[in-house]
Amino acid sequence: MIVLLIIAIVIAALFVLSLLIYWFNLDTKLVKLLEKPMNRHYDKIKRDKRL
Repeated sequence: MIVLLIIAIVIAALFVLSLLIYWFNLDTKLVKLLEKPMNRHYDKIKRDKRL
């Protein structure tokens, strides 16, 4: 019985967390934060072919 209660609480907490991520658009904000360092890394990569 206790195990089912703990599982239900964990599932409810994950659901609320996913709603907060959706509501505040946090996934897009995280990608925007990581865009500059990723572009710097990509620009440093040596290319075999020129475009």
